[in-house]
Amino acid sequence: MNERDNVFFEEYKHLNKLCGDMYLVQNGVSEYIAQMKQNSAQGLRSVRSWGTDRRMLQHVRSVRNAIAHDTAGYQVSEDEDIEFVRDFYGRIMSGNDPLTLLRKSTEPIPLRRRGTGEQHKDKHDSVPNTISSGGAKRLRSEERRVGKECRS
Repeated sequence: MNERDNVFFEEYKHLNKLCGDMYLVQNGVSEYIAQMKQNSAQGLRSVRSWGTDRRMLQHVRSVRNAIAHDTAGYQVSEDEDIEFVRDFYGRIMSGNDPLTLLRKSTEPIPLRRRGTGEQHKDKHDSVPNTISSGGAKRLRSEERRVGKECRS
């Protein structure tokens, strides 16, 4: 194995371990790819880099397999493969990977925190962040009005 393939292999192992820890499996990159396949229709609509990332993950997995199972003396990986693996690792760590972006795009955005007495202020909120004992009815009425405005 030449030096570049060795560097690639080590970087891939880090990515594979991270993905394996996320899914509690040994072959983490393969599981990540399987999750992408399972959510492909929605992912292609919601995440711009979905198709490219999936193809590249499949590619770097095949490069890893070629290095691991081939004893030939030629170079298998390219600098772009190393860069992708490092970049993808960083994207997972920062929450900008395709599966996390898909999850974020499908999660409802909470407008208010319940039970804490705190309210989330948005551009439609004209209600102050404090509640007086006499203003509770007025506040609920205002919340309903704002809710209707947000839905329309």
